[in-house]
Amino acid sequence: MTTHILYEDDHFIVAVKPAGIPTHASSPGEPGFVEQLSAEKSIQLGVHQRLDAATSGVIVFSKTPQGAKRLASAFELRNVRKIYRAIVCGHPGADSGIWKHHLVHQNGVTVESPSGKFCESRFHVLKTIGPFTLLDLDLRTGMTHQLRVQCALAGCPILGDTVYGGGEASPRLCLHAYQLRLISEPNLPKFEAPLPDIFAKPSLEFILKQILDSIENDYPADEAIRLTSPQHSGIPEIILEKLASTLLIRHLEPETSSCWSVASLGILMNLAKRRFGCTQVCYRVHESSAKVHPCRAFSTKFNEIPEPFEAQENGIRYAFDLSGNATGLYLDQRENRSWVQQNARGRVINLFAYTCAFSVCAAKSPNVTETTSIDSAGAALRRGRDNFTLNGISLDGHRFITEDVMKYLSRCAQNGTRFDTIICDPPSFGRSGKAVFSLDAELENLISGCLSVAAPGATVLFSI
Repeated sequence: MTTHILYEDDHFIVAVKPAGIPTHASSPGEPGFVEQLSAEKSIQLGVHQRLDAATSGVIVFSKTPQGAKRLASAFELRNVRKIYRAIVCGHPGADSGIWKHHLVHQNGVTVESPSGKFCESRFHVLKTIGPFTLLDLDLRTGMTHQLRVQCALAGCPILGDTVYGGGEASPRLCLHAYQLRLISEPNLPKFEAPLPDIFAKPSLEFILKQILDSIENDYPADEAIRLTSPQHSGIPEIILEKLASTLLIRHLEPETSSCWSVASLGILMNLAKRRFGCTQVCYRVHESSAKVHPCRAFSTKFNEIPEPFEAQENGIRYAFDLSGNATGLYLDQRENRSWVQQNARGRVINLFAYTCAFSVCAAKSPNVTETTSIDSAGAALRRGRDNFTLNGISLDGHRFITEDVMKYLSRCAQNGTRFDTIICDPPSFGRSGKAVFSLDAELENLISGCLSVAAPGATVLFSI
């Protein structure tokens, strides 16, 4: 290892720790940064601060007992100024401010707790980069993961923070210990660690390309696949799906303002279209329940509607119509549909069937004798019939019933109708005529209803 040394004298050494290596050994045989630097300098260095393994930047060690005593006093009396640079997902809501939380570190994570240690950090916005923000963070107290969890609590997790909501697709945790100043050592200068490219050149194109390039794209040309969601990518508010040659951008509308603009969304669309080899882009908004709808301007701008088309998932074909918000297939259920195709048996009931994707998968199983698809939307069930036909499945033995799920389950329970495989993937909220369904209110009744129609030894797939 060739270490970037910023400063060295008889008592101290200041160096730049790269991302991806712990400050000190986490297990035998795997030396950390201090062990490697100690070996390089042929001296046992003293550790007085720690940077997370994924965090890069400036760090100071002691070389002598006298140096250790001075550093220990400086950190204890908070005579050390530490400035970090971070790229966060979203915006902090102000150009600058102070975050104050009571935090406790337990079971490997830091959480907010009334009984926790008081922690304070100051933030300052350096640049808004589309839906991301470049921040300077002034760490005023010391707690494991403090900056990471405080950013997350402020609604803007650090990009690439897999623990606190910054996504997994970024090539690194975007947190860099930029400056270090020992106030109690007036003869020493302020130390600055050189900025990695993602901090030195923080353009939206650069950040998005880094993320998009890390997303798997090794699928058949006509496959329907969810490429990424905010939890995976760190791209705020956005779900990306590839439906054959169509890129579908689903915008999860926030309750107040969006961190996107027409220009930044356009950049994302163009980059993602090229990255995933799509010929057209479709933009759809999942409106929030708030009265303020900040994404309506985007819907007006990006309102192109492709013609209906077909795409496949794991060899099963589905029809897609993007004229509304509902596309015809919820791609986050891909693994569950595969499970149904392999494990469904006997009499199958699919509740809240929508366009009957689960039913089609069940019908493909040689162990299934019949399917019953229940949904209050007749139009969706008609599309379900089309999906059966699209896959060459005879409609014999398969029923499509337009009815309220709770009422149907009640009637089946009363007349003794039972099922061997029960699939229930309810919406959080829905309307059917004057009737309103709320999962929060109906969850226990819905589970009980499913169990009331379960044959002996039945399997229930319940997904919320």
